[in-house]
This record gives sequence, structure tokens and C-alpha cells, in this order.
Amino acid sequence: MIVSSTHDGLTQTFDGSFGNALWRCLGRRGMLFSECESFDYVQLAPESVLDERGRGDIEEAWFVLRGNGEFIEDGKDPLPVEEGRLVLLSHGTGGRWRACENSPLELLVLALMPASVSRRLPERTPAE
Repeated sequence: MIVSSTHDGLTQTFDGSFGNALWRCLGRRGMLFSECESFDYVQLAPESVLDERGRGDIEEAWFVLRGNGEFIEDGKDPLPVEEGRLVLLSHGTGGRWRACENSPLELLVLALMPASVSRRLPERTPAE
């Protein structure tokens, strides 16, 4: 597995009308020998929003490392999140993450292939 610092291509910073975010890749699919798409660190500045819609082709586990905010799934009430909270997003789920106005929101995200895809793949094992 590759653990990144500020290497080009592994870290992205987003600035826009909703504030800013830092997204850092900690590992990608082929490095992990699993059905994992990626393992990433995300930091949202206070009052920032990260639009997750369009990533519905994967399943995700989001763990809140620090801060307070909410996940807003389309058509549902916002889900408040705080340090230590784990949010599981099934295949086809979309929405937005929003940091509270007084603190950044730091998250770890594990993105996985949905079972409907991974069942059709050949067995993957590391070479000797």
C-alpha cells in the first residue's frame, strides 16, 4: 500500500462556491489486493459542502475522525455526524457532506465495489 503526503495526483484541493475541501488518497484498488476501490482522507473547511452525488456505483464507509457536520441524502432529512460516527452508504446512494460553521470536518472513506460487481470477478490473490 502507498501512503501519500503531498505527492502530485494523490492529493486534491477543491475550492468553490460551497467552501473548500482536501482529498488525499491513502491507497487504491490494485495496491490493496481486495475489492476495495480506494481508501482516502477528506477534510472539509467550516461550512464547506462536498457533493457525493455521482459516486453511486460504489459502496462506502465514512468514519468521522474530527468535527461536526451532516450527510444530506437526496430526499431525506439530514443525518447529523460527529467524531466517532460511522456512516455506511450502499450502492446507489448519493448526497452531500456539510461541515458545521465552527469547525472543519475530517473523514476517512473506504470505497468498495458493490457485491453485484465483485461476485463476477475472478478470485484475486497476491502473487508469491
